[in-house]
Amino acid sequence: MKSHDVALSSSDTVADAISVDEHAAAELFAVVDLLEEQPPLRRSLSDPSATVTDRQALARRLLEGRVSPPALHVIAEITGQAWPSGETLVAAIERQGIRGLLRTAREAGELERVQEELNQFAGTIDGSPELADALRNRGRSLADRRALIARLLSGKVTGITMALANRAAAARNRTVVLTLGHHLELAAELAQERIARVVVARPLDAARTQRLRSALEAQVGGRVFLQFEVDPAVLGGMSVTLGSDVFESTIAARLDDVRRQLN
Repeated sequence: MKSHDVALSSSDTVADAISVDEHAAAELFAVVDLLEEQPPLRRSLSDPSATVTDRQALARRLLEGRVSPPALHVIAEITGQAWPSGETLVAAIERQGIRGLLRTAREAGELERVQEELNQFAGTIDGSPELADALRNRGRSLADRRALIARLLSGKVTGITMALANRAAAARNRTVVLTLGHHLELAAELAQERIARVVVARPLDAARTQRLRSALEAQVGGRVFLQFEVDPAVLGGMSVTLGSDVFESTIAARLDDVRRQLN
């Protein structure tokens, strides 16, 4: 885990003791949007020269009665920590909104479905340059980008998947696909899984998918979530990336080996 992610995860234990449902998560996202539009305010809430008590008191004065007690509790706990910048504090609040949605899905027995739906949506975007451009285009309003997502997903995915996809559309520093990938990483952490990124020339059927999952889980001694990417350029076989390990069994990879041997 990168040092930035380690810092952000420092609030996970405290946040996990708070019931952040879909409503509270939406409130956390609204606070994130507010702080991103108000640099002086986020600097005040992360000011290292202010005491913990003062920062938390400021958060309560601003938000008490405007957000639910669980959302306020999360924000007060986060503002009570030391952050290197206001941007990092905002990212920490965003993280707990995302994790709150994923925890809600886990408690409802729907986390695996949400993971699959997010993964499929990311694959749909990757496979359509026009769609990727439309969702990346900051000339289009956020409402317009979300309306496009609604046309694609409405009635086909869980409410939590829709909420996460809509949140991905609001990301300022990442593309939608990269943001969905981050959501999947957080989901894997909650499910105590590792993510295997699998590149194939064509989609695998259910039986081959299960055999691959079983083989990888036997190798790592734990659960594995398969994140597929279809790329005809692999010329058959597949490429699997699991952590720092890469397993190649593609025709393209074998041809590259032959070319290196001949040079």
